[in-house]
Amino acid sequence: MLIPSIRKIHNINSSKVIGLSYSFKMAGLIPWESTLERDWLLHLESNPAIREIYGQPETFDYSFEGKWHRYTPDFKVCWHTPHRLPTLYEVKPHDVARSMLFQQQSDCIRQALATYGFEYVVKDEHEIRCQPSLNNLNFLKHYADMFVSRQDRDRIHSAFDCSKTYRLQGLLPLLSPNTTGLAKLYHLIWRGWLDYDERHAITPLLEVWLVEGDW
Repeated sequence: MLIPSIRKIHNINSSKVIGLSYSFKMAGLIPWESTLERDWLLHLESNPAIREIYGQPETFDYSFEGKWHRYTPDFKVCWHTPHRLPTLYEVKPHDVARSMLFQQQSDCIRQALATYGFEYVVKDEHEIRCQPSLNNLNFLKHYADMFVSRQDRDRIHSAFDCSKTYRLQGLLPLLSPNTTGLAKLYHLIWRGWLDYDERHAITPLLEVWLVEGDW
């Protein structure tokens, strides 16, 4: 299923890269118009605090230098946290995001969107493609639909009563005996039930800790 967007995305008479990414949060395909948007969508999809994601969601009017303009953000997200405003994200290459003209336009857009009841956030490629974080997310997404039983989750949860952190391989004896132990642990990281230092690449020796919440 294609998640609806406000405008049709195409690359007719253009060299831009477009595509669709499957969202487990939305149970459907979300469109993107650049590989940078695709990479940011991966960050959004892996964020457990986010409930819904929409690409090219709405179009707004804003005033800049005495003229009215139309603006369509790249993504809109809605949060699990009650009363938190929906966030509209704009994704830009680093040099564009740091230009004076863009920052002036962004200030006007931010003020206009606040009146509509939205938070406005710009993300540039240095943030989005920071490594090894992005490589970790590309790795973890392959385990997004992995099944982990309630019993396995309870055993892992109980183990952290005696220790603040564990290496992934140290948690393997707690899981049901099969060959998918690490895959289950990678799923728990993707879901946000286990956390880790994003400056480290994911390996069986990665140190993780428990995220308190709904297990």
